[in-house]
Amino acid sequence: MKKMNFIPKDKKNLKFILYLFSFFIFISITYISIPKLLIFSLESIQKNLKINNNINIDNISKVDYKIFPTPRLIISNSNFTIGKNIIEVKNCELEIILKLSQILNFKDVNYKKLLINEGISKIKFNDVSLLLAIVGKNKKKLTFKKNNIIFLQNEKVFFKINDAVIKVGNSEKKLFLDINGYFLNNKVLIKLDNSSKNKKYFTLKLPELDTAAKVFFGRNSANNLSGSLNLEIFNNFLKLKFIKKDNIKLTDGFIRSKLINTSLKGEVVFTPNFYARLDFKPSSINIKKLFLFVQKTYFSDNINNLNLIKKINGIYNFKSKFEGRVINNNGEVIFENFRVGKNKSYYLDARVIEFGKKGRIQFTLVKTFKYEKDLLKKVEISGFVIPFSSKVIFQKFLIDGGNLSVDKIKEHENKFEDDLVQNYLGNIFNERKMNKYFKDIF
Repeated sequence: MKKMNFIPKDKKNLKFILYLFSFFIFISITYISIPKLLIFSLESIQKNLKINNNINIDNISKVDYKIFPTPRLIISNSNFTIGKNIIEVKNCELEIILKLSQILNFKDVNYKKLLINEGISKIKFNDVSLLLAIVGKNKKKLTFKKNNIIFLQNEKVFFKINDAVIKVGNSEKKLFLDINGYFLNNKVLIKLDNSSKNKKYFTLKLPELDTAAKVFFGRNSANNLSGSLNLEIFNNFLKLKFIKKDNIKLTDGFIRSKLINTSLKGEVVFTPNFYARLDFKPSSINIKKLFLFVQKTYFSDNINNLNLIKKINGIYNFKSKFEGRVINNNGEVIFENFRVGKNKSYYLDARVIEFGKKGRIQFTLVKTFKYEKDLLKKVEISGFVIPFSSKVIFQKFLIDGGNLSVDKIKEHENKFEDDLVQNYLGNIFNERKMNKYFKDIF
């Protein structure tokens, strides 16, 4: 068999291959080694970061160069701001990904994109349009990796996202800000998009909690921020329109859930603290489920939601199925001028004295009804409800203004618990059973 000979017969060809191989080795060594010997212009780095990504960085103590996986400059323990202090980044590693054609141009540092690794970012969320303005000034792609983000509302922590990946993009067609991370150990996805001149949208998804929100907004003819909100939480839906002036006016609102279906309108303010004035007009309400939810959430061993109660201050008016208003002032909850029943024949005032397992609700209940043809009777009961144990305590029991004896009050209290409550306080809102209780008294 004839042996194959891979050695070129032409010595000139062999010489060319050796020269080519040597040149490749030389270029490779130069590619890897020369940038390490150069002192990159700190002034150029600062200037290009400002021009391309609106980054303001004052102090750069050390700049390292890495060749793999692609040529890049590394600034460790970096602190800087983006925009007019809208985003503040601390203790991160800033990677400046260089252009291959520019790696030897150390006097004018040009780059393709930026990577911000780890660290903590604080984002002021007072005006969403400011965030989009920052995105609009980004000429180079900007990506955060494994970053902890704190969103601030009026200098206070609004919410926090851990281990986040943030992508900031700016093309001819749209501007966007994408955030993927973890909120309270649950995956969260946030997108801020400016795909249209007059319309922007913000979306938030918490897949594991079956929660999603989408906000469309823009400027109206009066240059006020306006738009609409769609919110879904565990198959509960909220939809409304809003206009932001000194406050936020809400219109065409609707809530659909297993507990209540209702329209809503009103206004809310966030500065200096949250306060709302809202009008609800329920079309349907599941009293039993609603009462059990409140009992389990706010009058049990688990009362972690009390902080939320203290933050939703306001006046909440109800009409239609029942009428009255709920006033919340720093956790003090008052039920005022409630009229309940088919003909609004029950009048109820109440105040939450304490939440939790030992929680109590002080109440006054007034019922006026016909007795023996055209004779009217007025019954007024005042006392306490203990939701955790479904117990009712009567302090006063007045018939036509006259208070009954202690023994008679106790008798009516026992009958109220045995015949009406029956270990479920929701029966208090059963008009048929309430009417039977009062008729049996007489």
